[in-house]
Order: sequence, then structure tokens, then C-alpha cells
Amino acid sequence: MTEKVKSNTMKIAILIEQNVEDVEFQIPYKVLPQTGAEVTVLGSRLNEKYAGKQGQLSIKADATTTDARAEDFDAVVIPGGWAPDKMRTNMKTVRFVQDALNQGKLVAAVCHGPQVLIEGDMLKGRRATGFRAIRKDMQNAGANYENMPVVTDGNLITSRRPADLPVFVAAIMRYLNIEPKSFQLPSENDMNYEWWKLAEEFGGSSKSEIVDGINTAIRGERYAMTAFEKYAEKATAQDLRDLFNEIAASKGRHIQMLEARLVSLDEKETLPAAGSGAWATLKSWLQSSDDTSLMQRALGDLQTGVVDAYNLANMHTDPLTAAIYDEIEIETAKQEQRVADIYHARLGTNETQPAKPTTGAAVTA
Repeated sequence: MTEKVKSNTMKIAILIEQNVEDVEFQIPYKVLPQTGAEVTVLGSRLNEKYAGKQGQLSIKADATTTDARAEDFDAVVIPGGWAPDKMRTNMKTVRFVQDALNQGKLVAAVCHGPQVLIEGDMLKGRRATGFRAIRKDMQNAGANYENMPVVTDGNLITSRRPADLPVFVAAIMRYLNIEPKSFQLPSENDMNYEWWKLAEEFGGSSKSEIVDGINTAIRGERYAMTAFEKYAEKATAQDLRDLFNEIAASKGRHIQMLEARLVSLDEKETLPAAGSGAWATLKSWLQSSDDTSLMQRALGDLQTGVVDAYNLANMHTDPLTAAIYDEIEIETAKQEQRVADIYHARLGTNETQPAKPTTGAAVTA
């Protein structure tokens, strides 16, 4: 492992381009100077204002990767969003990061940040992580991908998404042997630590935002649990009844996990307003639904559940809560596939039956 830098004043470069993931830039930019580090923002142009992907950031670079030298810095931080896709097209930026890594300087990349490392062939044989959408790209570039909040391999630190930011920044500070005077850094390997507190201190998601997200997830899972209980009652095929009941039970487990997370945050579930139109619509729709229609409706509910869990997992800077959303998303996606398999099998069976004669009226599914 490369020897860590001993200087009391660390010089850290943070790369930027248009549509950077706001919080992935803002948190390192805000927190690292609190340790006494000197932070320099490097872009591709000086006369350009860089805007964040979420519209929360607008900033000019202090210098460019063309005139900056890697030897003048102790570390380079690469935030994610859509920015790395543009960074990787700038040969000066890629060369700057290559030089830093080869010189033993710390290179830390989060989310889509490893795209710059891919472009410069910097991942061969390295343990690393990143946003799951580029997992295969990282593996094809020779990385040993690990699905962890943060992975440290020598002078390379990588992380997956906004939820992991407090762990990511803590790993950077621990590597450089720096930390804010106001608190002591927890170990980045301690996944029982309430990282949201550190993230909130860093300027990430507030506790109320995290709690609102959990309550949103609970409402979605409660609706899904009731819906699948109703689908099971209505279904005529035994395999469908069994599967729908199994899905409903899993939704109950998801609710328990989310409620337990609220308790750990000293919070309670916020009940939805009475008289939800969704329940009335569901009840009315079920009056005349056959098994095929039930499966179509079930697929829609499951697809919504997958997307909602994915979005929630990437919304807030709390790795513990995001891990629950991950589990919900993975299980729901598997259930979606199981319903789809039965649905396709039924369609195949129906297609082999002789068509019934019609009297000129259009045949509808």
C-alpha cells in the first residue's frame, strides 16, 4: 500500500463538469475544508458555470485539469451524476487522474465517477465499487467489483451512490489522516453506526427527509399488501392464489423492516389521510376481473414498487435505510418475474387454442 501523506495541510482536487450529482460534489466540497484541507475545484473551462444535475449547484472552477499538475495535490475526488461521462471525453482530465494514481496520490470516485477510471484503464486488477448501472463496465475494465458502500484498495477509494456519501467521505478523511475538530470519525466498516447523523452534519439529507421517505415506502407497501391479498381472493388458479398470498406476506415483512427503522430513528409511522381514492378504485376494479386481468394489474403494481424502491434508495444520504430499499427492490423484482412467467405461460396456452368465430365484432384482449 502506498504510504499515506503526512502533511498537516492536505491539498485536494475535486473534479467538476456539467450535471454533476449535486450532493456528491457539495458534501466533499463543504466538509474537507473543515479539516484544514485546501480544496481546489478543477473543471475543463474557467469561464463556465457548472450546474448540478438536481439544480442545487452552480459554481465556477478554480482551475482546469489542463493547467493543474497532479504532483501539486494529495488527493483527487471524482463525484458522479452525468458529469463523469463528459469528464472521460477530456483527455486532460483522464491524464490528470492517471498521473495522480500513478504517483501514489489518493483517488476517490463515487457513483458514476469510476467512468473516468475506466477510460484511463485504471481499474485492472483493482478492487472497486460504483453505481450499479456501471458494474458491468467496471468488470469489463478489469475491476474486481464489490457491492459495498465503500471499497479501499491502496490509494483508490470508490463508493456507490449518494446514500454512501458519509462512509465515502469518512474513508477519504481516514486515509489522509484528517478529520473535523467537532467530532471523531467512526470506522467506515461499522455498518451499525447511524451514518445519517454524520451525513446531516455534512449537509446531506435531514432526519425529517429520511423519515418522510420511509413513510412513503410504508404507504406503498401497505397498499401493495392489501392489493395482493385481494388478488389472491379473486384468483381462480391455485398457483396464482399461492403466489399472490406469498407476495402479500412479503409486503408485510417489508412494512415490519421499515417500521423497525422508524423506531431506531425514534419516529413513528405517519398514517395516510382516510378515504384514499386508490382503495375505492381497486375495490371497483376487482368486481369484474379474471385471472389474466389480475396478473396484468399485479405486474403494474410490482413494476411501480421496483421503481419506487430504486428511487428511494438513491434519494437520501443514509446507507442503512437505503439497504432496506435495496432488499425491497430485489425481492419485488423477483416477484415481478415470477408473475410474468405465469402470465406468459397462460398467453402461450391461449395462443394454441383454436380461434372462436366472430360475428364481425372486434376481438379484444
